[in-house]
Amino acid sequence: MNPQAVGLSASEAQVARQLVGREPNDLEWGLFGALWSEHCSYKSSRRVLAWLPKAGAAVVAGPGGNAGVVRLDDEVEVAFKVESHNHPSYVEPVQGAATGVGGIIRDIVAMGARPVALMDSLRFGDDDRAHRLLNGVVAGVGGYGNAIGVPTVGGEVYYGPGYDKNPLVNVLCVGTRQSGRDVGARGARVGQTVYLLGQATGRDGIHGASLLASRDFSAEDQDMRPTVQVGDPYTGKLLMEATLAAIETGGVAAVQDLGAAGLASSSSELAVQSGVGLELDLDQVPCRELHMSAYEIMLSETQERMLLVFNAERGKEALAAISAWGLTAQPIGRVVAGGRYVLRYEGIEVANLEASWLVDGCPLVAAGSMVPSVAPEVGQAAESVSFEGRDLLAILGDPDCRDRQPIYQRYDSMIQTATVWGPEHDVAILALKGTRYGLYLAISGPGRWAAVDAYAGGRAAVALVVARLATQGAVPLGLTDGLNLGNPDKPEVKAAFEQMILGIREAALALDVPVTGGNVSFHNETDGQAIWPTPVIGGVGRRERPTAPWSDGLSGENLRLILVNAPLVPTLGGSVGERLHGILRAYPRVRLQDLARSAAWLRQLSQNAGGVRAVRAVADGGVWLAVVKMWLAGSAGVGVRLDLDESALSWPRLLCEEVGQFLVAVDESDVRIVLDQLALHGLQTRNLGQSVAGTHLTLRVNGDEVGCWPRQEISAAWRSWEGERGGQRTS
Repeated sequence: MNPQAVGLSASEAQVARQLVGREPNDLEWGLFGALWSEHCSYKSSRRVLAWLPKAGAAVVAGPGGNAGVVRLDDEVEVAFKVESHNHPSYVEPVQGAATGVGGIIRDIVAMGARPVALMDSLRFGDDDRAHRLLNGVVAGVGGYGNAIGVPTVGGEVYYGPGYDKNPLVNVLCVGTRQSGRDVGARGARVGQTVYLLGQATGRDGIHGASLLASRDFSAEDQDMRPTVQVGDPYTGKLLMEATLAAIETGGVAAVQDLGAAGLASSSSELAVQSGVGLELDLDQVPCRELHMSAYEIMLSETQERMLLVFNAERGKEALAAISAWGLTAQPIGRVVAGGRYVLRYEGIEVANLEASWLVDGCPLVAAGSMVPSVAPEVGQAAESVSFEGRDLLAILGDPDCRDRQPIYQRYDSMIQTATVWGPEHDVAILALKGTRYGLYLAISGPGRWAAVDAYAGGRAAVALVVARLATQGAVPLGLTDGLNLGNPDKPEVKAAFEQMILGIREAALALDVPVTGGNVSFHNETDGQAIWPTPVIGGVGRRERPTAPWSDGLSGENLRLILVNAPLVPTLGGSVGERLHGILRAYPRVRLQDLARSAAWLRQLSQNAGGVRAVRAVADGGVWLAVVKMWLAGSAGVGVRLDLDESALSWPRLLCEEVGQFLVAVDESDVRIVLDQLALHGLQTRNLGQSVAGTHLTLRVNGDEVGCWPRQEISAAWRSWEGERGGQRTS
């Protein structure tokens, strides 16, 4: 076999030959190709990812396992991770998205945690194909999550020309487990038996990791459709319950899910993490197709499968627990001393390697220097761009700002009955049994920021997650990252990746929250067109009293609207408002220390609201969209009057999207107290207006009325769902 046929470069093939000391056979080349693919080896990112802060007071398990784990309290731990399924979703959007959901759920289960929530972060282009992809992806995410019984409690969807041929499908899964249950791939011991559980192995997904997820695309790549796996959420449900039941018995020594590169990846990684060798008998692997070769069995990416190793004392109990769910765990090998990885088929030894060669032997790309890039020009506040009232309605209907109800209404957000706040809010809240703490979830991926300034994009992604958690007074426990870029062999992509990581690092350090793991997806590039570098950050936090969330809507009249952590000189740079005029410049870089002070104030205030009745974090659409969303989420008989009188700064103030700003609604009688508190925290504020009697939103700029809109008109503009109703165009 030609090593290049399995995705290896000539230099990598030579390294493999030197490790083995001979010419590998076809199966061994296939193993090297899969395990040394970008998708499995992280060869272009591993050294750069080492820059991220991983330690924290709440961290139980950091990067290196199937998911990160943080401590919610003394009894409950939280496993969470974001994963991408971009390439499969481009080739086959329904199954690509569905199997992405299934895969991340199995990652959480493999940590001994029960999945309790999903969130998604989706990106599409703005052409006709993009809308068809959207429909398929939403069907796949909803179809799998709904059927397996895990609620989708939030997410985000954005659009841009950089995603025309490269949709992004990133999914965050969160699960909970009993404290002290350290389950994963590290517990296998010599003499134990290796079992395969779940669906029978077929020929679907072969070389999905090495040839689908680790290369650029072209217009001729519809031939890759057979490499996309097919998901079965009903078997996935049985597999999830059977695996968790087996773990509950205490009889599981090690567990690893079968995802990218199938049995090859899961078994070799288990061997390396446990520090043991494995001998597998491929004749024992249940197959659903006749005459499958050893090559096909090892590299198949058939979904809904788990690799389990049982301890001698309680293994029978674990097997009985699996049987109770109607599944059979098939013994396929044994754990041996040393580190050899030996495969036999039809009585013949067909591969004999060191497991570490496959998992850790791939040559890694060197990292650059840890020097942030110079901030690009972001534009001045007194822009020559002029705005009118109709521009504000256009911003509400912009694809990056409009209501997402047509998407999230296709997801079940309430199953498991723990959801307090779901996808209609910017932060999700779960009230978990067995703990007084609520679990708070947020996700963010500012692609438009990183398109011009990758460093700023990385900072902003972390900052917005922390800001959204802060709107509920939640303490952030940990972050997970999903990093999406083009071809890492191109200098500009490599540089953007390193700057993105530096931005994430700086924000995580400044905001005192660790990164516990995540995913890197390179080669999001078709016909030479790469996506915008897109960092997706998911975060988990905690706070007591989850069933009494802080409102994000206006509940009555006589509430003063105050902008907290307002920039001294706001800018339109990179905003949706600026984009209306055909401009895309860099966003301002987040003022991290000011955000940290703002979040600390909100966490302190959440213990005793002290006159603050509603809070929202400013993001896309600026203060304008935050005001509109707060208004529409509140009482129907309440109006809003906005008064901006900063001369040339008024429009930038209203439309600036700098992360770290908070819109708060304060009882008129408590305004002085709140302003004094904010001054003590060193935070800049601006008075924006107030809630009034009526049903209109009135805006005055420098004393002139710019617009007066009835609630119905504002609502109709924001809910302009063309292109998203059912995932298809409506005209």
